[in-house]
Amino acid sequence: MERGLQAIRSNGLNSTNCKATKPLRALSLFSGGGGLDLGFSAAGFAVCCSTDIDPFSCKTLQINNGKKPFYAHTHSIPADIRKISAAHLLKEIGLKGQIDIVLGGPPCQAFSVFGQRKGMGDPRGNLVWEYLRIIREVQPKAFLFENVAGLKSIHGGELYEKILEELTACGYRVSAHNYQVADFGIPQFRDRVFFIGARNGALVPPMEPTHGNSHLFIAQYRTANEALRFLPDPGPGSGLPNHIGRKHSNRIVTRYRGLEFGERDPKTRINKLEPSRPSFTIIVGSDKGGGKGHVHPFAPREVTPRESARMQTFPDWWEFCGTGRHVIRQVGNAVPPLFAALLAEHVKMHVFGAKQKKSYEELVKILGLDYLCE
Repeated sequence: MERGLQAIRSNGLNSTNCKATKPLRALSLFSGGGGLDLGFSAAGFAVCCSTDIDPFSCKTLQINNGKKPFYAHTHSIPADIRKISAAHLLKEIGLKGQIDIVLGGPPCQAFSVFGQRKGMGDPRGNLVWEYLRIIREVQPKAFLFENVAGLKSIHGGELYEKILEELTACGYRVSAHNYQVADFGIPQFRDRVFFIGARNGALVPPMEPTHGNSHLFIAQYRTANEALRFLPDPGPGSGLPNHIGRKHSNRIVTRYRGLEFGERDPKTRINKLEPSRPSFTIIVGSDKGGGKGHVHPFAPREVTPRESARMQTFPDWWEFCGTGRHVIRQVGNAVPPLFAALLAEHVKMHVFGAKQKKSYEELVKILGLDYLCE
């Protein structure tokens, strides 16, 4: 999966990393509800600017600004990436000096196995090239590009190879790895591909899984039951943001009550969560709406957006702006923040020369994921 320039690794980024008072600076594209932004911030990166076409997503990043010392999101710009330049973004935030890393996951529905898999025939698929354009304009020291695993197989893998070639042509050595996030202590099955490019020629090896249902792993999978524990009943009086669920008819309640763990409801086509396993992948529905959570394992109802956010490892203090489909799309499209933080620590070590990584347990505490604490 590795492509790119066979350049000799330079020392320039290592010296930058030694300046403890100068955190690595990130520019975030297609930021959505903030999974990558939050995770990389927890790992010590300074996300100087983010942008997304969805104003609700940008508002989400703004309303959470400053809630935790590590998360100071100074600029979140709602914009259509097809109509802006990198120079415009950097001018808007008054940033001088080099961006260390560009983060982003262009909309994935065009490549998802859950969608119609139109690939580059879908306008959203074409946004991949807009991401590459910004990379060329910014010339960061590194970049991280995230998408669904289906990107590798659509059009017989031709698109995947083309993206690798284009990224390499930008002057980076590119490492590409698939990750199943449940293998890293996320209470959800979610398969994603990550491209990491390094201008200094650094090769980023794959992270070694830490969780699973085998004695070979340090820890067992984190489960849906663990993700849902300690939550109050949903409703306006719960004290938690985004913890209000859908109202169901008696007919739907009866159907949900009769489902076995893991069984799919024939009408709504969503599954009842298995409490002893990670959640099924959180999905977002179509552009016309329809995004839903799964069926709660113990109550005859769909999970609330807050419960879906827990499967994604968003902490309870993280509030999503909008209602209904706006929130579930932000949750479902995100990279789990805890996984993003683990990956950020990995990138810091292998691209920017950090000597050690924060552990899973340390990042759980930094993010405030109390429900995952043993």
